[in-house]
Amino acid sequence: MQLIRDIVDFESYLVQRTAQLIRPASDWVTEVKERLDGTGTVSGDLLPWSKTHQEVQLRPGEVSIWGGINGHGKSLVLGQVMLWLLPTRKVLIASMEMKPAATLERMLRQATSSHHPAKSFVDRFLSWTDDRLWIYDQQDSVAAEKILGMVSYAANELRMEHIVIDSLMKCGIAPDDYSGQKRFVDRLCWLAKSYNLHIHLVAHMRKGEREGQTPGKFDLKGASEISDLADNVFVVHRNKDKEERLRKGQEVPVGVPDAQLVVAKQRHGEWEGVVGLWFDKASNQFIPYRDAGGMPWPNPEERCSVFAVD
Repeated sequence: MQLIRDIVDFESYLVQRTAQLIRPASDWVTEVKERLDGTGTVSGDLLPWSKTHQEVQLRPGEVSIWGGINGHGKSLVLGQVMLWLLPTRKVLIASMEMKPAATLERMLRQATSSHHPAKSFVDRFLSWTDDRLWIYDQQDSVAAEKILGMVSYAANELRMEHIVIDSLMKCGIAPDDYSGQKRFVDRLCWLAKSYNLHIHLVAHMRKGEREGQTPGKFDLKGASEISDLADNVFVVHRNKDKEERLRKGQEVPVGVPDAQLVVAKQRHGEWEGVVGLWFDKASNQFIPYRDAGGMPWPNPEERCSVFAVD
């Protein structure tokens, strides 16, 4: 794991790189031919849960919004998604709401399905993540232009393939500045397409009349264009009604999940719907089926000796 600090003038970098993105049309000759003969279909990366593999993909050149009411686990779910991508993809996490050590602690627990990973595994894991996992070391609000410049730098210089921005409310834009929010998301979409990477933006939701009510894409806080401009919108929602019934000692029908992953929009996919998930405390993971236990992380042990068992 490596840190990105403010040693680069990200805003100036973004301006410099913009001119270099102007290219002649002939640069796209191969891609155009592939599209014309039907071999250029864009496929993407998969979510950790096998029951979503035929329905949802994280395609390059797209922006995904990850929404949820505060405390419903959207950042935890997204961290699990990034962990599952690490063996094959380069990932940058810019979490202005959580210290890097806390982000990595969660991922290590999920990788080992344990609340107490062996210290030797921690050393091997963090060493292995060099040039795979980067952290933007900021825990405060950061100006929108600096975030955009950081994304451009990470994409161009570090060749990142997935970038997480957690969250929109920490990107220096006032909650009532709808025009500013629209411009920011629009620029993220431009950067994703320009660099052919996937950007994940965490956003908060408005609470409905009761917290147990599942929100949709129209319940995102801020400008309506946030969901309009994004390619995908995912909503993570804990089953508060189930939690309340269990707290009271009441029965809950078998098969009722602990949480829902709502695929509220998928511009280049045919499927939208709801995926039921259960939370496994031992592994800190969201799992696809009840009582299935923590999912084995698809780690690279067959290709990388540092993950050999002690």
